[in-house]
Amino acid sequence: MACTQRDQYTKPGKDYDADQSLSSIDRNCLIRPKRPKPRTPPPTQLHQRNHHLWMMASMLGVSLTALLTTVFWDILTKPVLLKNPQSVSLFEPYAVDYKQVQEIRLHNMQKYSFNYSIHGIDRRENLSIQEYRDVYDGKWPVIITDIVPKWKAANWTPDFFNTNYPKDRVVMRAFDLATASDVSLALPLELFYKNVDKAQLQQWTYISDELFIPMRPLLMKDIGDYVYLEEDFFQLFPDEIRPWNAMLLWGTTFSRSTLHIDPYNWTGTNAVLFYSLLFQMYPPMQDEFLYVTPNTMSGFPLQCYKYNSRVNAYEPDYDRFPLFKQAKSIDFDQHPGELLLIPTGWFHQAFNLEETIAVSSQMTNRNNYRIVLEEIIAVGNLRREDLPKDIDKLTPAEQVKQVMSALPRSILKEGAAVTKDVLRQMGILPDQSPYKLPVQLDD
Repeated sequence: MACTQRDQYTKPGKDYDADQSLSSIDRNCLIRPKRPKPRTPPPTQLHQRNHHLWMMASMLGVSLTALLTTVFWDILTKPVLLKNPQSVSLFEPYAVDYKQVQEIRLHNMQKYSFNYSIHGIDRRENLSIQEYRDVYDGKWPVIITDIVPKWKAANWTPDFFNTNYPKDRVVMRAFDLATASDVSLALPLELFYKNVDKAQLQQWTYISDELFIPMRPLLMKDIGDYVYLEEDFFQLFPDEIRPWNAMLLWGTTFSRSTLHIDPYNWTGTNAVLFYSLLFQMYPPMQDEFLYVTPNTMSGFPLQCYKYNSRVNAYEPDYDRFPLFKQAKSIDFDQHPGELLLIPTGWFHQAFNLEETIAVSSQMTNRNNYRIVLEEIIAVGNLRREDLPKDIDKLTPAEQVKQVMSALPRSILKEGAAVTKDVLRQMGILPDQSPYKLPVQLDD
């Protein structure tokens, strides 16, 4: 009969036969020699010995307690050494390690008392710059509720624009899902305003104008400070290729954006001024489910790849895109006066349930500058070998400056030409514009 695990510990040894009778065993083997009685020391010696033993034990106990206290205190208070995701050499291809980014976020969350949402979005007010950088910046989206209400732009309405800029041209896109039509137009603003109520579920129009606000200083002045965007390395870019800031977004009912990642993989912003909209955001590392159109370009003054999905997240065609069922998203409403900050690598799509006005912007800073520079290098704007040999030793801001300095002059000329072309499409020549251009366009 086989032994159980417990039997294996209690089974007699091989030199002992459990069936052997006691009489057959040499009884002499069972006789143990008598042990001498221990000598009892005199009472004084006994007391002294016990006292010494007690002192040694006490000293050992104190030392052990001190040792354990030191060890556990070090464990509890010593910072976890997490590698900076931005520290990859500019001479090597770079991709964001999003798993590591989330580990850093979870570690940093322990510094603060806020009850963070792990699978949703937080709405914050009085958020410190340090907490924003630790927990959200380049890591997780967040809605800020106490900035936009302080702007003069918070009072913008459709009537405001039609009253002040009726004849000014705006860039808009007209969509027709039934025919898969997507047409870009530059028309007088009043024409859009008069037809805004004609939108249908399958047909809508969306103003998405990069230059309308930047060319009008009074409108730019209405947009207040973005306290969380004060460190913005895009301000280190030459005028000719700096991304246009403050894009006007004015959508009819049922209008929507594409499902996309922002250019350069920057940190994006969306400030809702009039009515509200729906948002779907997809955490990184789900590209295989999102059917991203490959090798398309942004058309920006400084060229980069564009990452657009072919899926309409609000009306997905699962017959064409079956893997999209596996994509996980964060869904939420964004209300007037709220500022959404969108981190690197997050696909997102907005849907306007009613006529909505918003302003979008962008930044790059210490927490995402490396991927922005990689997007610039990846499309061939410059060669890695043309960078200074010691560039990796510089601060993030200095690295950005050095990359900008290494750009060929031809890239700057091409950037200026892109802006001129956009203005011509709007029917405005640079020397005829009644407004201040956001960049200096020298021939």
